[in-house]
Amino acid sequence: MLAGFEQTDGCYWCGKEVVTYEKCACNERHAPWSRVIRLGNYEPPLSECILSGKYAAWDVGLEYLGAMLGHQIRGCVPPNSILVPVPMPLSRRFFRGINHTKELALHASRAARMPMRCSLWRREGAPQASKTASARLKMKHNSMLMRPLARVRGKNIVLIDDVLTTGKTIEIASNTLRRAGVVSVRVAVVAVTKMPKKR
Repeated sequence: MLAGFEQTDGCYWCGKEVVTYEKCACNERHAPWSRVIRLGNYEPPLSECILSGKYAAWDVGLEYLGAMLGHQIRGCVPPNSILVPVPMPLSRRFFRGINHTKELALHASRAARMPMRCSLWRREGAPQASKTASARLKMKHNSMLMRPLARVRGKNIVLIDDVLTTGKTIEIASNTLRRAGVVSVRVAVVAVTKMPKKR
């Protein structure tokens, strides 16, 4: 399904596609993470693999994507880093039959040879995928909490997610981890949505 796909880098801080010789639009935004690692843009064939893993419980595809992401992470983060998947609400995991971000993180941790820890918990709420960009930005800051015995204080964290769109989910997760005393937060995603063209 990934025939013809080639990994492409994006902006170091926001992960968006960067046009050669042009400044990224994120230069005025302060993000609570220090780097974004990605596989490519959210477009076929990568987007099709993500959707199959997410909604059709295609675990083989998630294993492959997670391993690819793990190879990208290795050597790009401090050696004592911990991979933490962005959590899904319990009801969504039940209806989909798979926790796709945890699967991605699990296989990424094996490929990167770094530990994975499910340190975050997410309150119930409407899926971000069903919302407009403006509605996504209204996500409540208390929608994520630390799990008991999270053991992240003093650690370097790599947040794992499937797609980065507005960055609001990652922002809330990063801030939650920072309040828990982590040293640094980096973000690793399978795909990043393209920056809309300015008129």
